[in-house]
Amino acid sequence: MAKRTKFSKFRDLYEVIEELAVSYTYEGVVEILAERHDLILTTGTLTNYLYRYRKESKELSVATDNSSSNVEVKSEVKKQIFVDLYSNDPIQESNTDASDEPSVQPTHEEVDTAVKRFEARQANKRNRSLFDK
Repeated sequence: MAKRTKFSKFRDLYEVIEELAVSYTYEGVVEILAERHDLILTTGTLTNYLYRYRKESKELSVATDNSSSNVEVKSEVKKQIFVDLYSNDPIQESNTDASDEPSVQPTHEEVDTAVKRFEARQANKRNRSLFDK
């Protein structure tokens, strides 16, 4: 089995590291990574890795933004009907018509942030399930 590099471990833990960096100093983050995730770094290496990762992510997002700049998000009207499982009678109907509410399109940054948070939660769930085994 090939040995993983520190940077590849760092890359997998990036979202966790960002969350830790909000509450802890880099020294604290380095200690937590060593204790909980078996990733031993110096504060200088952590700073270097953060810079490299953010630079790579920025270059990737610029390439992605250029290719999808003509994408338009359109709202849809959905109708929800809640049904009693025993009698199949409708319990409640709900129209979710986007035209009923003022339309505010999210910015690319808001969408990117939401996607990153979702991916971080998914990664954390996967990491927790691996530790539980």
